[in-house]
Amino acid sequence: MQIVLVSGLSGSGKSIAIAVLEDIGYYCVDNLP
Repeated sequence: MQIVLVSGLSGSGKSIAIAVLEDIGYYCVDNLP
């Protein structure tokens, strides 16, 4: 199992990075509490 963390400041492209990861088959969670 491989875990990838995407972090950064607001407006840095995290949502785009998550969308790309989902497109290539990763399971993604945004705004985990």
